[in-house]
Amino acid sequence: MAVTLVTGATGFIGSHIVERLIERGHEVRALARKSSDISHLKTTNARIFFGDVEDYDSLLPAVKGVDIVYHAAARVMPGWGAWKWFEASIIKGTDNMLKASAEAGVPRFLHLSTGTVHGRLCEGDMPLSESMPCGVVFSPDSYYDYAKVEADKIAFDYHKKGKIQVSMIRIGVTYGPRDRLLADRVYRQMLSPIVVWPGQSDPKYSIVYVTDAADLAILAATSDRAQGEVYNVADSQPVRLHEFAAAILRAMGETKPQLTIPYPVAYVSCALMETWSRLRRAKEMPYLTRSGLHFVNKGIYLDGTKARVELGWQPKVSLEEGTRRYVQWRRKQSKK
Repeated sequence: MAVTLVTGATGFIGSHIVERLIERGHEVRALARKSSDISHLKTTNARIFFGDVEDYDSLLPAVKGVDIVYHAAARVMPGWGAWKWFEASIIKGTDNMLKASAEAGVPRFLHLSTGTVHGRLCEGDMPLSESMPCGVVFSPDSYYDYAKVEADKIAFDYHKKGKIQVSMIRIGVTYGPRDRLLADRVYRQMLSPIVVWPGQSDPKYSIVYVTDAADLAILAATSDRAQGEVYNVADSQPVRLHEFAAAILRAMGETKPQLTIPYPVAYVSCALMETWSRLRRAKEMPYLTRSGLHFVNKGIYLDGTKARVELGWQPKVSLEEGTRRYVQWRRKQSKK
């Protein structure tokens, strides 16, 4: 089996890629910063290498003798943080990983990207294919998305120059154990006595359970057909936000009264959360930002046909099963 290296191995998707690779019998190396929480990684059979994608020299021992790199490391804080953080983590970090991998003679490189590189094009009622342009406008709300656009360009530039074979997946929304974004926010909202919805919108999401996303990452990294290609991580049918929240509630075995507040009121509330966090000089993203509020009201709708046709990928975990697993995991965490 292949010798693999997973960056971002202490993160959400990276940690699941580690688990799926181990299940398939691969030798897995996990890249982690010395400051990261490696408690979960220690429960796997992955060999931990300490390094930072922002520090090129620290990557060299990890990539030596590797067959495939799964690059999932990134600062994932949409709408929050300084540009220099995203530039260093995503743009410089991706370039460092590609350079180190190419110089070590690594044959294959899987780059994890996001559907939000398309900007507001992915917010409509029709699914967006991989061939559509990336239309992100540089602003504090889109630092993460813009950095991903630039990282994508770097990755495919390495491929076009023949330095390393690159494949890419673009994620809409993933959820499951260790998720710190949409599912976390929805779950915490469902714990409230009254469920509050910001605005009337009920957008479409290309939402996939995390193990299915990890499976597509492995297919794209190992298939000859996928070399130089990008694939959307999206089920054949989108999920409405309220539908996802209702599934979480069913998994919790509860019903809750629900209230809708005007979008401007929610927007001001988010602005106040951001202001308070800045006054405290917090590095962690607030519970909800104005960028996050926009995402909640506009969604992300991608076309996953290409992955199904070319790679034979098909999500296996239903919404009901996925939310059941997620709620079960959250409850276990609360007992620790």
